[in-house]
Amino acid sequence: MKRFIILILMFLTACSSSNPASFFNVTPVPFNLNMGSTSEQIQKALWESASHWTNLQMSGVTTWYGVDGSVLQTSQEKVWLDPINSRYRVELQSNVDNLLKISDGFMISNINLNSNQLEQYAYPDFAKVGQYIPPLVEGQVNPNPIWGQIGTPLSQLAFTSDYSQNTGVFTPITIESIAGRETLVVEWRFSANSQPSWRMWIDTQKGIMLKLQEFGKDGSGVLQSERIVQTIAFDQTLDVNLFVTPANFQQAATPTQVGSMPVVTESSSTSEEEAGELYFFLQPRTAGQSIELVKVSGLCVFDSSKCPPLEKIKVPFQFNFTINALSWSPDGKYAAFAYSDNANGTPTKLWIFDANAKTWTSIAQFPYIDPPFWSPDGSWIAFRTQDGLGGEDVYVVRPDGSELKSISTSLPAEGRPYIMDGWYTENVMMRSALLGSSGNIYLVRAENGQARPMFETLLTKAQFVASPDAGFLAYDDFDQSANLHSLKVMEPDGANAITIAQFTGGSIYPLIWSPDSSLLAFNYYGLTNEPTAEVYVIRRTGENLSLVYKGTTIGRLLFSPNGKYLLVEETTSISGGHLFLINLATLEQKMLGAPGLSTDYDWYAPSWRP
Repeated sequence: MKRFIILILMFLTACSSSNPASFFNVTPVPFNLNMGSTSEQIQKALWESASHWTNLQMSGVTTWYGVDGSVLQTSQEKVWLDPINSRYRVELQSNVDNLLKISDGFMISNINLNSNQLEQYAYPDFAKVGQYIPPLVEGQVNPNPIWGQIGTPLSQLAFTSDYSQNTGVFTPITIESIAGRETLVVEWRFSANSQPSWRMWIDTQKGIMLKLQEFGKDGSGVLQSERIVQTIAFDQTLDVNLFVTPANFQQAATPTQVGSMPVVTESSSTSEEEAGELYFFLQPRTAGQSIELVKVSGLCVFDSSKCPPLEKIKVPFQFNFTINALSWSPDGKYAAFAYSDNANGTPTKLWIFDANAKTWTSIAQFPYIDPPFWSPDGSWIAFRTQDGLGGEDVYVVRPDGSELKSISTSLPAEGRPYIMDGWYTENVMMRSALLGSSGNIYLVRAENGQARPMFETLLTKAQFVASPDAGFLAYDDFDQSANLHSLKVMEPDGANAITIAQFTGGSIYPLIWSPDSSLLAFNYYGLTNEPTAEVYVIRRTGENLSLVYKGTTIGRLLFSPNGKYLLVEETTSISGGHLFLINLATLEQKMLGAPGLSTDYDWYAPSWRP
């Protein structure tokens, strides 16, 4: 069980919420597997399977065996998959777990029905991949990001591209009927093995697996597990209520009762240097057009009469994959950006963008790189990598590409995989992504990779956000028994924690500090059938909690460099995905505007260059 629980979380990262480029609108190529199919044809059918169905419902059983053939564990599973809309529902029962996993396309809810424990987080943009056909590169495996959010054994049978990316031979054995559908029974083995590692029952028309036996890659021939689909239906009309969290877990979402009030003093005139620059991406709504990186002067926010035209930024690659915001160095001279310039989407390169020279330099390369973080002094860049096979690591590198090194080897192995939350002084803050309500937060020193617990005692396993002056940590302390979110601020050693706001139900994300460490801004999602988002600003000490924006789905929040404005990335506004600005002295709201900036595009993944 531990193996696939880890896989549930292997893709969690700190991502911006946006409208990414993804693998939609795949044109299927018909096939009909039979006893005459070659190994290459079988591999291709598995690889392209997602393009042959839009949604499915299935149920079945998974059994794990001991080396002596005894049954170690069984699980019953019901699955509803709607990948085009990023929705799923999975019900899993075993002698160990009783789980309900739901995605409505916006939020993911993982519920342990034995303990009534609820975990919720925003559906990550990198997993919005629709009918995903991964890059097919020898020696590399690219697991389906949607299944990476689910992680259960039976549901994986629907994502057969995972099984098409290994070097080996597929051999047809016979034709059998499973769940009322014709399947080609296939054995797969490494070329060096005489015994099969997998025996697959592949739907001859859809390419998904309806039964799988695993014997292990060592060629021993000992049956380790068996998964069997008992019922299945494709491309049906799915009731939207399937993807709604049950009412008993949707307790009334009643935030602290507050009004809207100014939270800063009106600022004087702002110079071009103080205003900074806004960088973001334009996504066209017309087929055949390309995503572009653009910038707008911060003067367009503070003084529209002095606003220069939008400027397009040239990049050395095509935007074909999920895009995250640029990560700026503290001095604003450089931005770090993880992206692949390969048509297959891997490997990912870590790029350094020189904003003044407008040049791009690659300083690191791995199969997959998560969004990078700059150290507070700008001397290091930290980033998390994934190898596509379930392995992950955290590296640091100097901005010039020197001193590249792993810093996560000294972390306890039983806590893997780890999430990187950012920096605290010269240390990277990391925590385990494994299920559980509490755990240690580790500080990993960039210079030598030395890891130590941040606190003397276990605390709520939450994301800790360090203030820019390193004097405080903010976090959401969730009490599961009371279904209560408490937004807290404490000193770095864990002392003097104070609660500055409380909300019943829902979720809080994202959470950011103002540049001078005096304010916090955060988004609160209420638990209703329709997504609702409320953006609040509050003083670090708990005064002046103010509701400054109401919307539907919030991506990023950004303070202006002088802390006088808050930028809100609204991904589903009436006019599309756009950027809104709140004057924190007057609470006036406006959409970002500049000459050449059109609302015919979606705007997303913003970053504010200081």
